[in-house]
Amino acid sequence: MITAAQLRAARGLLDWTRADLAKAANISPETVKNIEHGTFRPQEQTAEQIIRAFAAHDVKFTDNEGVQLVRDAVTRFEGIEGFKRFMDDVYDAARDPSAAIGGDKQICVSSVDDRLFVKYLGDYMSLHARRMDELKNVKVRALVQEDDYFVIPNCNYPEYRSIPKQTYGSVPFYVYGDRFAVLILDGEENIQIVVILSAVVAKAYRDQFELLWQMSKALDKNQKVRT
Repeated sequence: MITAAQLRAARGLLDWTRADLAKAANISPETVKNIEHGTFRPQEQTAEQIIRAFAAHDVKFTDNEGVQLVRDAVTRFEGIEGFKRFMDDVYDAARDPSAAIGGDKQICVSSVDDRLFVKYLGDYMSLHARRMDELKNVKVRALVQEDDYFVIPNCNYPEYRSIPKQTYGSVPFYVYGDRFAVLILDGEENIQIVVILSAVVAKAYRDQFELLWQMSKALDKNQKVRT
């Protein structure tokens, strides 16, 4: 739960007034004042709105009543085990309410060949697909190349659309949570995934993805699995 001290410290990092925070979190300045004065503790929904407002500006709340300004942190995952840890990271982001249908941090996937996920992850991909399916309301959208794609059988959580080859990007990427990831899957010995933690970068690529999504074509569900 957010404490009064954390809230004041987080505002200080961004030089925000109470009115600034109220506008960003879609709450009243009086609510911010009451939380900071300890008059009442925020309800779960209010706390989530505050957390998301600060996260959109690269401020996060940490353990022991701390706050942290995160600027474009970069993480690299390598090899099969790194690939699995990356999928765990995607799953963790999918459990956040902001990734749900209608949320502002839906998971976007572009130019990914699911054949490589099955090839390199094997049974772990099946496990990942099952746990994602169990989330029910997760919103994952994936763009695949027209006339050359493979969709994992019995994997229901993504919504797929296709785009023409000339529009299809050559570098696969994920946007999830406040993260943007580029995937290099060039043989088992050269699996590299670079993840940039930045709300600004993630939003920019979501906006780009949205434009491509509007140009894309829905797949025929009866014909969507190809080899």
